[in-house]
Amino acid sequence: MTQNYCRARLRGKSFKGQDLTGADFSYCDIRGADFTDAILRRANFSHAKAGLQRRWAFALVIFALLLSAVSGLLSGVSGSLVGFILVNGNRENIYVGTISLIVLLVFFLITLCRGVTAASGFLAVAVTWAGVAAVAWAGIVAVAWVRTATETGIMELAALVAVIVTGAVSVVVAATGVVVIAGAAVVAGAVAGLLAVAVTVAAAGAVAGAVVVAAAKIGGVVAGTLAVTVTVSTIVLSANVACLALLEDEKQSWVRNVALGLVTRRGTSFQGCDLTDTDFTQARLKNSNFIKSILTRTCWFQVQKLNLADVRTTYLEDENIRQLLVTKDLQNKNFDGWNLQGINLQGANIKDASLIAAKLNESNLQDADLSRTNLTRAQLDRTDFRGATLTGAYIGDWGITQETKLDGVKCEYIFMYVPTKDNPNPYRLPTNWEESFKDGEFSQFISPSSKLSQI
Repeated sequence: MTQNYCRARLRGKSFKGQDLTGADFSYCDIRGADFTDAILRRANFSHAKAGLQRRWAFALVIFALLLSAVSGLLSGVSGSLVGFILVNGNRENIYVGTISLIVLLVFFLITLCRGVTAASGFLAVAVTWAGVAAVAWAGIVAVAWVRTATETGIMELAALVAVIVTGAVSVVVAATGVVVIAGAAVVAGAVAGLLAVAVTVAAAGAVAGAVVVAAAKIGGVVAGTLAVTVTVSTIVLSANVACLALLEDEKQSWVRNVALGLVTRRGTSFQGCDLTDTDFTQARLKNSNFIKSILTRTCWFQVQKLNLADVRTTYLEDENIRQLLVTKDLQNKNFDGWNLQGINLQGANIKDASLIAAKLNESNLQDADLSRTNLTRAQLDRTDFRGATLTGAYIGDWGITQETKLDGVKCEYIFMYVPTKDNPNPYRLPTNWEESFKDGEFSQFISPSSKLSQI
């Protein structure tokens, strides 16, 4: 018997591992519900509201603000440390301070151009080599000074090691500040929107500013100027990374994935679910988890906030595919060679689109309008065309099989090849331009066993 939860309030409920085939969850409040590993074939989640419960949303935003403020404090300290190193004008301090600034600058540039992951890799290598060089240098100097057995030499060695350690720490702390502030801003943005991103970054900037002012009073103009430069650069870069991550920039995907992984831990979980033929029409799926879910022919029409769900390991990772599934508007667009296997385009507008060699196996194209669509060499094993319109489509060498469903296809005529200047009439069927297929005639003519399908 089909289970009916229509319009029910199911916040925080657990359906983990249950067989809920065909269940009706339409218009339900399923925020915080756990469907992990459940069987939800043909279930109806249309107009459902998923994501975080309010208390967890509030808690995560507060956590992000506090984390950002602490990171802002550390960023301010980092800039101040570099300034203090250079306040003392001896040669060793200038070397260490300059190298620290160069490494930090390169980290910032790599973060902008190639993303946090690549920049962190560079920083790890740079700090490692700096540590090795520092130890070797200190060892050589120590041997020379020990031979002289002077107390002054030993004190100078200790001061040098302290300066090197301070420089390395300042660089690592500044880099960590960029990542943590950006991550906190993405967490806040994923929960509460772009305004929360601005507030989170502003919190980091305010705390860092207080530290910089204190540094300027203690260390003077040089320390204050360097502290301001490093801190402002850190905050601005963090805001940039956060915004790019929320906008799904591939370079900042690591920050986005970590942040969404944290947010969706308390959101609605569909992790590992079988969602074959499930309907999410006009559902709100913000902060939901679909990792490792089976999404064959799942309907995403007019779904809201799907970009803020964790969809790793699924075809929804591709922003372009996600967009066309939500809008179902493919008219005049080119999808040549795309892997669209197992997607739901029921009722979609696919007129005049190009799907040359596209993989559409197991896809749902029921009632879709494919008028004048180019399906040349498309893979169509077990594709469902029932009720679809194929008038004027180009079907040369298309890969239909005995499992392709063609019942009720609406088609007045088709072309076996795409028109060219030399051949404006590339094998039209019916061949007489005054004739059209009668109802049901196209399906009989084009079946895999017919002669027509072999042309």
